[in-house]
Amino acid sequence: MALLMKQRVLWASLTKGTVISRCLGSSSIQGQVAASLEDELKAAKPLSEMPGPKTYPVIGSLPDMLADFDRKAFHKYYLRANVTYGPTFRLVVPGFGPMILMTHPDDCEKLLRLTMHNPVRTPIASLKAVRDRAIDDFFEKKAGILVENGDEWWRVRSRVQTPMMKPKVVGTYLQQMDQVSVEFMDRIAELQAKHGEMPNDFQFEMYKWALESVGLVALNRRLGCLNPSIREDSDALRLIEIVNDIFQALNDTEISLGLWKLFPIPPYKKLKNRHEQFLEIAVRSMQQTEAAILAQDPDSEHEVSLMESLLMTEGLTKKDVVTLILDMLFAGIDTTSHTLGFILYLLARNPDAQAKLQAEVDTVLRDHEGPLLPKHMAQFSYMKSVVKETLRMYPLTLGVGRILEKDCVLSGYAVPKGATAVALSMVTGWDEQYFPRAKEFIPDRWSRSRPLGPIHPYASLPFGAGTRMCIGRRIAEQEMYTFLARVMQRFTVDYKYKDMDVLTRLVFMPSEPLKFSFTERKQ
Repeated sequence: MALLMKQRVLWASLTKGTVISRCLGSSSIQGQVAASLEDELKAAKPLSEMPGPKTYPVIGSLPDMLADFDRKAFHKYYLRANVTYGPTFRLVVPGFGPMILMTHPDDCEKLLRLTMHNPVRTPIASLKAVRDRAIDDFFEKKAGILVENGDEWWRVRSRVQTPMMKPKVVGTYLQQMDQVSVEFMDRIAELQAKHGEMPNDFQFEMYKWALESVGLVALNRRLGCLNPSIREDSDALRLIEIVNDIFQALNDTEISLGLWKLFPIPPYKKLKNRHEQFLEIAVRSMQQTEAAILAQDPDSEHEVSLMESLLMTEGLTKKDVVTLILDMLFAGIDTTSHTLGFILYLLARNPDAQAKLQAEVDTVLRDHEGPLLPKHMAQFSYMKSVVKETLRMYPLTLGVGRILEKDCVLSGYAVPKGATAVALSMVTGWDEQYFPRAKEFIPDRWSRSRPLGPIHPYASLPFGAGTRMCIGRRIAEQEMYTFLARVMQRFTVDYKYKDMDVLTRLVFMPSEPLKFSFTERKQ
């Protein structure tokens, strides 16, 4: 009863948490570092000598970028710039100042180490503005760990990272996630029988699987996305459509070079409108979860859900938890479903790799007929290599960016405080220098024996690294592993259409419809 009462009090509480101070080391050590940096800066080349396109007053590098920039596939500009200017080059973007783009993993490692104590990321400014101006000041100028930096970011991050990234906590949702994937396999079989292959809108079916899976963790319950009789105007399906629109609106707003700050351009108005709808549905869903929590028998034994754990975390307010759950739903639909779309494509185009993954699944599961267990997940070594290799070839973002809080040296050049440095992990992942036979899908390159040579630990960072690493990583990986185990156990996948590329919608997505064919395996 005491636990239940505490949950009720915490759910109603809106008290502010305190900021955690991070220790940066002793003064003597800091002094040694400062002296070393001063010497390094003196020996460095000036930033003006760094290769890059011609810059102009006020408009910076904009002419070069606009001449060769595809808003639906902007990664191609950076690939071409890397060929033209080399592994380190400079852009000057209006409103952002100098941007340093790097592809050498050593530079990525140095950047992340330089900023490890306070990893300031280029904010998704339009999303922060929408939340800061929300109706009734819902967010109280605390926009969540996706967009905040500094002490406000760390205040929340330091309190939520343990429950969200601890394998034991994430593992409590394994059997439920597995059940969602098992049910989705039936949906695939149904679509295959009806159409002879997956229909053009199969990506939307994948979104439904993704929301149903992440909803288990974020809201501690099934949302009914896989129910064949679900209504088109249901909250769950509306959430998917709204999130898709938000991603597109964010992409269009963020590449508008700040025009949305001067006047409400259509993408920003759409972002604001759709975010309001998203907030309304998400809060309603969380209230339903709250009611279920409070209706539990206080004397019954049950696993404490992630939401309950967060509500009982000292220093987090109700609105902190609401914002985090909001971001889990927002970030948990497109990301895993797009990655699995790329994985299925690569397996279909590489039948030997698919057969090897099927053999691993058969060996691990054998005659096991119940839900997946943690011991099974631990044995899926080749499966994990398949995911790593896919994320090398088809990452969801360009790379890892940081705003520098002090002068430093990168690639031998003096880079001033306030500049933005971006490690282009996507470009690095496609570079033969770091990944031999880079255009080939070779999951075995990630095996312990490293048959194609050692891999730099900072050459492929699909989830980021350090204290700002993707906080939903373990949740996303578990979702993908359960999906792959069940799809490889039951089907062989094929794809007969146009080669897959990537399109930009804030995060990358498959360029072609996911018109896979799934053939039932003989058991």
